[in-house]
Amino acid sequence: MALPLICITLEGNDIAYILKKAEMATAEGADLIEVRFDNLYVEPVKVTAQNAEGVDETSVELVPRSLDSVNVSESIGQLKKGIEMPVLFTCRNRSEGGLFPGDEGARLSILEQAIASGVSWIDLELSIPKKKREKLFAAAIDSGTKVVASVHNMESTATTDEIIDLVGSSGDSGDIVKICYQTQNHDDALSIFEAAWKLKSSEHKYALMGLGIGGDWARMHAPLLNQSLVFTTLKKGFGLADRGLINVQDLRIAWKMLGHTN
Repeated sequence: MALPLICITLEGNDIAYILKKAEMATAEGADLIEVRFDNLYVEPVKVTAQNAEGVDETSVELVPRSLDSVNVSESIGQLKKGIEMPVLFTCRNRSEGGLFPGDEGARLSILEQAIASGVSWIDLELSIPKKKREKLFAAAIDSGTKVVASVHNMESTATTDEIIDLVGSSGDSGDIVKICYQTQNHDDALSIFEAAWKLKSSEHKYALMGLGIGGDWARMHAPLLNQSLVFTTLKKGFGLADRGLINVQDLRIAWKMLGHTN
């Protein structure tokens, strides 16, 4: 059984941190390293406030930075120089769960620069206006950059049939179709899993997953579902499952226990 590509997502707020984590991801045997470039535009700040009982509680909030605080070309150059593995370059907007604080024109300009740099993979949301996305897609083809055509619904999960239809209608929009939903319950997670099960004998290349309860089912059973790509994390902790995420080491252990081998 051919195993899916494993992509480890890195969400650091500065280049040095991303490069350090990229070394760890490389050591873990990642096939791809996803760099969430939008995370460079926020800064973690500790905030202390009193709770209802009058006790001080400290939390971390991500505060937007100014767009000119990030030198895009220099940052991309540092990433290309410092990361040996193929990189999936992602700059996600807020409407699809990202952190980029600027307008869409500024974000698309960043994606354009990443493609021009010859990045291995680029994430192009299907929500990008048609003409602008077609221009970016053509540039990616010219530069030899592979495209993940993505959809992120941060509010709900579509039905099984709707997911299947979306994968089928999006196949020409990228090398792999990535669809991620916010799962509110196990029924949502089952819709994603069932869609992947029904698609597993098709010729489509896809990555289906959820964020929330049961969102990790499709990741954990990705080889059985014939998924092309699985997104994992270096983060650890029991809370990951509640968020639909899975640590890369835990994923490999699960695949081994389930008999999923090359």
